[in-house]
Amino acid sequence: MKTKSFLLFLALFVSQLAIAQREETIAGERNLGFTGVWGGSKHQLMSLGDNNAYLRGGYFGLEFGKALFIGYGRYRTDDNFTLGALQNQNFDMRWRVGTLGYGFQNYKAVHPMINIDAGAGKVRIGDLGTDRIVVIQPSAGIEINVFRWFHLGIEGGYRFVTDSDLPGISDRDLSGAFGQATLKFGFSWGRYHKRDHRHDDDYDRD
Repeated sequence: MKTKSFLLFLALFVSQLAIAQREETIAGERNLGFTGVWGGSKHQLMSLGDNNAYLRGGYFGLEFGKALFIGYGRYRTDDNFTLGALQNQNFDMRWRVGTLGYGFQNYKAVHPMINIDAGAGKVRIGDLGTDRIVVIQPSAGIEINVFRWFHLGIEGGYRFVTDSDLPGISDRDLSGAFGQATLKFGFSWGRYHKRDHRHDDDYDRD
């Protein structure tokens, strides 16, 4: 039920972004045309129970309207360690997510951004076996346009994990805050266009 509710919320969020992009503002009108292709890696330091863990992964996606990013990624913990009361069991977690991001004033060298990852994954704990989980990760931070083809993101966020059923491990043990560096490679084309009101004025004069 929690997963279905979140997916509904995510769909509504995307639709509202799309509507907002078509609205006229004092800065002009944007559209959600296809404007770029990006991919890269993410490097995350996160808390898992009483431990700090390093996570790494890759992602790929498409940019629309030079602001909205929709992509796909795969991530996994890069350390083996014990978790909670399971002191003699190695721990590993990995997941695949859909990614939704939005950048504000992306033409600036340094600009704010928000992201949300959501998807399914697995937790493996020693001899206890494997359990399926749902991972949701909202984050916010800044993006630095180092080169036109290379951007660096610095973010902070919180990881929510649900549907964990392994004995001795709770959703709370697997959830936690994180800091993240994103290496982003690709290319974006086109530019913002303000709406031309001259045709509307000519129509009114007729």
